[in-house]
Amino acid sequence: MKKTYLGIDIGSVSVKLVALDESGNILHKEGLRTFGRPVNVSEDLIEKASKAFGEPAGVTVTGTGAELLKYQRVNEFKAIVAVIIKLYPDIRTIFEMGGETSKFIRLKDGKIVEYGINGDCAAGTGSFIDQQAERLHYKVEEVGPLVLKAERSARVAGRCSVFAKSDMIHAQQKGYSPPEVLRGLCMAVVRNFKATIVKGRRVEPNVIFIGGLALNEGVVSAVKETFSLDDKNLIVPEGAEYFGALGAAMLSLTCRSEGVKRPKNSDNTVTAGGFFANAQNDGNVTTPPLSTKNVRFLRDCVRPYNFPDHGKVDVYLGIDIGSVSTNFVLVDKNGDMAMEIYTYTKARPIEVVREGLHRIRDEIGAKINIVGVGTTGSGRELIGELVGADVAKDEITAHKTGAIHICEKFTGEKVDTIFEIGGQDAKYIKIENGVVTDFAMNEACAAGTGSFLEEQAIKLGLNIKKEFANLALSSEAPISLGERCTVFMERDVNTHQLKGNKIRDIVAGLAYSVATNYLNRVVRGRKVGDHIFFQGGTAYNDSVAAAFSQILGKTITVPPHNGVIGAIGAALLARDSLFVTSDLKKQVASYESRITRFRGFDIAKVNYTMREFACNACTNTCDIQEFNVEGEKTYWGDKCSSKFRKKAHTDNVPVVDDLFKKREEILLGFASAREHDGTSARIGIPRAMFFYDRFPFWRTYFETLGFKMVVSDETNKTISHDSTELSIAEPCYPIKLVHGHIKDLLKKGVDHIFMPNVISSDRLPTADDRSPIPYLCPWHQTLPFIMKGHKEFNNVKFIIPTVQFELGEEFVSKCMWKVAKDLNVSRKESDDAAKAAYSAQREYARRIKEAGAIALKMIEAAGAVALVIIGRPYNIYDAGTNLSTPKKLRDYYGMNVIPFDFLPLDEMNIDGITKNMFWGYGKKIIAAAKYVAERKHLHMIYITNFKCGPDSFIKHFTTWAGEKPYLTLQFDEHANDAGTVTRIEAYLDSKGLLKNSLNKGRGQKSDVRYQKYEIKDPTSDIRPPTS
Repeated sequence: MKKTYLGIDIGSVSVKLVALDESGNILHKEGLRTFGRPVNVSEDLIEKASKAFGEPAGVTVTGTGAELLKYQRVNEFKAIVAVIIKLYPDIRTIFEMGGETSKFIRLKDGKIVEYGINGDCAAGTGSFIDQQAERLHYKVEEVGPLVLKAERSARVAGRCSVFAKSDMIHAQQKGYSPPEVLRGLCMAVVRNFKATIVKGRRVEPNVIFIGGLALNEGVVSAVKETFSLDDKNLIVPEGAEYFGALGAAMLSLTCRSEGVKRPKNSDNTVTAGGFFANAQNDGNVTTPPLSTKNVRFLRDCVRPYNFPDHGKVDVYLGIDIGSVSTNFVLVDKNGDMAMEIYTYTKARPIEVVREGLHRIRDEIGAKINIVGVGTTGSGRELIGELVGADVAKDEITAHKTGAIHICEKFTGEKVDTIFEIGGQDAKYIKIENGVVTDFAMNEACAAGTGSFLEEQAIKLGLNIKKEFANLALSSEAPISLGERCTVFMERDVNTHQLKGNKIRDIVAGLAYSVATNYLNRVVRGRKVGDHIFFQGGTAYNDSVAAAFSQILGKTITVPPHNGVIGAIGAALLARDSLFVTSDLKKQVASYESRITRFRGFDIAKVNYTMREFACNACTNTCDIQEFNVEGEKTYWGDKCSSKFRKKAHTDNVPVVDDLFKKREEILLGFASAREHDGTSARIGIPRAMFFYDRFPFWRTYFETLGFKMVVSDETNKTISHDSTELSIAEPCYPIKLVHGHIKDLLKKGVDHIFMPNVISSDRLPTADDRSPIPYLCPWHQTLPFIMKGHKEFNNVKFIIPTVQFELGEEFVSKCMWKVAKDLNVSRKESDDAAKAAYSAQREYARRIKEAGAIALKMIEAAGAVALVIIGRPYNIYDAGTNLSTPKKLRDYYGMNVIPFDFLPLDEMNIDGITKNMFWGYGKKIIAAAKYVAERKHLHMIYITNFKCGPDSFIKHFTTWAGEKPYLTLQFDEHANDAGTVTRIEAYLDSKGLLKNSLNKGRGQKSDVRYQKYEIKDPTSDIRPPTS
């Protein structure tokens, strides 16, 4: 019998086998879904092939589950490329979309020159399509033919299963047919493949499309449309799903492996998800049983509201309009709840609010007078205009206000941390002395949110509020499901069911998973206090609260009315708005008359028009609804920007100039020291990293020598996009941006790129020889060599001096001469240029210190407050990185904004905070925090970025130095205006900085706490107490 060679591709969803004869002809190919039994399915396929063709002479395994079998293994990329080189030598680009993995590969001369692969998100994979098709009650193989019949496509989110589900529901409500929704889904999957896997890399024809999704005609059509390909340059081969197995078989034949070992019977319950060191005999990894021992439930503390027998009660209405739920609350002047409603928005905010108001009217309308209305949530502006709200507040402020009220009322304690998990949103709020100091929320991933948990409960036939939790809490061995994309987790749940695992163990694992996802994806290492409130709709599930308590080892408090805390806060803010005005007489009159803008229970009487359009500012392509309510425009549907948000109302006017603009003018204002004849070499300097505090030095040095300095453009969408595409590693965002800035300079036709290897900065005047050397971070130090080694910059002429500024002028001059001589510059010319550079840098520092001193005097003389912005220069001065936050603080909120290097930091000694701060910027940041702490009229915002190693611990020293609460804003390429503005408003509002003081002097009011605010005597000088 002729020899047979087998290739096996063990994927997350299926196993595929290909059998070849000695000549390389395909004898047999077959694929089966694993349903959580990859080893059994693999052995069944091998057994079947052995019976048909004899014992194989060679077996090679590939795929994500290759380690499950004890045969020769080969990398998936190698297996795929082996087939392409053999059968399709003209192919230059490979797209593979499988069940859970997707790949991009670009070839040159038969070798891989570029590649990309998806991470832990299912968007852009077959499993994503599978799940969404199932939601519409279609088999996955039916999707392709249906999509080809669709004349249009709905907009569907391609980055997250949970968001995709909502978009699909909304599209159907708008009249899109299932084929049109599915076409939108296919387009979304391919868009995500392009954005997150191809990532701007060159797609060079000819292109081959393989993997299971290549069988889907709808996805093939979407690939052609998205990448501008046609039948000539896009090849979809027969058997596209078998290329991994075919490549493994070819390599097995090539190796001619003899004497193949047959593996011993493996445990039937091993999954394709991989092994864990502590896996139990049944193949499951378990976690400790859930317990509510450290969970404090306050539900039983609530008593029914007692309406008086006669007359009406004055109440305040709070409405929280979110993407998933809309909540109504009525509270009296003491903050006691008279009624609450928790309902679903269903993409119909106006209709849902109309129904809610009618229900209030019908049930208790005869017993109440609504004397104030507050709105919050994503629909606060729209609904605020329609119902006539007196206050429309951001959701952070609303949740904080509601939580503080509930906590003090029922426990007498002060909440310091809020975990809020809703249907699709999850938020973290840190509070210090009543001030919001940190905030985070999920961005493009909804793994572990309420919608996912509820969907799983429905599939398991469980009630999400009680039955789910009771089962989970009864589990003795919760199964570890980890923190995964909802698509993958759902598949794992199905797998565990097929294996016969107990439902209670699965749901307990889901409870743990929600908590783990939240802590790792939202909190992300931020400080968690000791008085933790768990609120939002998911907090109805006691097992999730138990999971939090066990993971953190802390007491978790589940407040009463946990699903409507935001609405409670909105109602209380409406109540308090009647007592805080800029005029004392108006304040008292407002208190007595309780004038409200509330339009009544029937908003159908309100005149408004509505139009729809798509915002194309980014790839989210949000569907926006513009409402014109009696001449006032509001918007619904924007997920990512502040463009469609109203600015917070404030009468504040800054008393100092725009210091950020002034600093930029000073930074860029050092003119050429020598005339240029037009033939001088053009040296490009990226507007990034070292640029923002050393540009006067570098510019003066090179222009004194007669060179022309060219600066890259300000960070913009093109530069950001190019940076993401070119960045190979995953450093912090400012490091990534250098890639795009260099590309921008190359477009400008520069002759050289200047990238200094700066090791350390200047010592502070207060430092002595024993003080630590003020180093720059390792990424900053090695940046020029990273850029020089990038294949896209192979032909770039870099100028890379190694400089240690702390060693003084003479040493730096020597460093500069080492590179200047290669530019045909004499030693004397270089030394003279270095002297001029130092002089320019000192003059630059003098000017900004002088401007800072003037600003500080003006602020103090006016009795005003100011915000000091601290952080690394490339974080706080790059408007493209921080979304123009300093400018927003000034333009939107009338704040006086001071850059931290405008302060007299040279006189600050931080030895009392730390004597061993060896990061140069860290020393300045801590010194600035100490300066702010010593002055009551100054407050602080710390701008940093994700993945900044030094800042991760510098912020702890900053907290000690700063003493009073400050706001931290973290940015990366995924940051958005809406989230930033919400954080800012919450911080300013909780500090009392959005309102004028009751006196004429600005900013003399400190942190307002509504619980303690009282009107005593209409003729007295009213000041809110300090906290």
